[in-house]
Amino acid sequence: MEYVVGNERRFGAADLFFSTTDAKGVIRRTNRVFNTLSRYSAEQLVGAPHNIIRHDDMPAGAFRLMWDELEQGRPACVYVLNRARDGLDYWVFATVAPLADGYLSVRVRPNNHALFAPVKEMYARVRAAECDYAAQGHSRHEVGRYGAALLTEELHQAHFRGLYPFARAALPRELALLVAEGVRVPQRAQVDSPMSAILSVMSAIERDTDELVRQLGEYQDLINSLGSWMTGVRSVGDRAARVGALVAQVTSPDPESSVPTVSVRVKERSARAVEVLQQFNSSLVELYEMVSEVRFRSSLMRLHTLMAGIFAAAVLDGEEHDSTEAIGGLAQSLLTDLESLVPSCQNAADLAERLDADMRSLVSDLDRIRRPFQRWIRALQEEGAQSLSDGTDIGVVLQEAAELSERGFPETATLAELAAKARSVVVTLEEAVIRERVATVHESLAQMQE
Repeated sequence: MEYVVGNERRFGAADLFFSTTDAKGVIRRTNRVFNTLSRYSAEQLVGAPHNIIRHDDMPAGAFRLMWDELEQGRPACVYVLNRARDGLDYWVFATVAPLADGYLSVRVRPNNHALFAPVKEMYARVRAAECDYAAQGHSRHEVGRYGAALLTEELHQAHFRGLYPFARAALPRELALLVAEGVRVPQRAQVDSPMSAILSVMSAIERDTDELVRQLGEYQDLINSLGSWMTGVRSVGDRAARVGALVAQVTSPDPESSVPTVSVRVKERSARAVEVLQQFNSSLVELYEMVSEVRFRSSLMRLHTLMAGIFAAAVLDGEEHDSTEAIGGLAQSLLTDLESLVPSCQNAADLAERLDADMRSLVSDLDRIRRPFQRWIRALQEEGAQSLSDGTDIGVVLQEAAELSERGFPETATLAELAAKARSVVVTLEEAVIRERVATVHESLAQMQE
């Protein structure tokens, strides 16, 4: 489905398309949707550089940042304005991932307009600056680097620390909106053919990643709840630290008093609670980063699965031909996705376990501060008190201690609930199952080549 608005050609959510290239960006394979939107034939595209559809309004810096990511072995996601052979423009959200000897690029219609709109404004500013820079006599390479620096600064101002963090935020949202529109691996009647078997495998992998996406949604809810709890953590830490400071200021004059022993216990627990609180925020940030990585990697696998399924269905429908190489590249991308996704899932699980242990320790320490602290106050009130430092107003110290004791740490109730929730959230990925499914794809491709 496509239609034209002004000089722009727009297309439907289900119109996914892809290309594979060699390491220098020379096109090896396209699908029918790519050919249709670009208004080039497959014969014209294969063997041509991918910039055959490059639009002059696209900043060179965007492509420079994309190649920087790819050369580091990481996938890149970029909104791209292309120009078709008939002169019409079309926007895509492009995801480019390394293959063994080249790259796979899957493109979808931009759906996240809350992000897409400001990116277009960034591009306009950067491209205008690039044109001025080029007019000063700088080379194309210099213009690309200049534009990359400007676009990086634009991304920083939008709270992205570079193109990869941008990709981690953009791809999951674009994919979620795509799925929300009902774009799934197509269903076809089962027939005895290798391509039908491949389509069934893609449907199965899609179901596998459905469960992972659901689990990641639960993780995100947990992180959001912990983030809300952390907004008041400074007050908790200040109170715990102040309790430790107060018990260090006065003691009982009675040599048989339990005050010194209780003071040591309270100081130890309050110090431990403050230490955990200080680490807690960095652990939470680390978990957020790790879950973002898992969401990105699982979204990448889901996108490649979707593309492979749509292509396989098109082959079965007689709309695509010469499919062995294309399916092989898409299957290879799934294994590449898996290689990154498995350790990311394990790292997220390990970090969540550590955060759970920290939460339980924090709840325990804060709960166990109040009772001995109250005993310390009562003993001093009954036995009298003496200052451990000159100039201490003992009455003021005891009054503040009583107020702190009365207030306590009510935040522990919420934290205990969150700790229980953390124990119930599990990220599971059946690596062996997915590998077996991809092996089935390769077996089907071998049958097609016989």
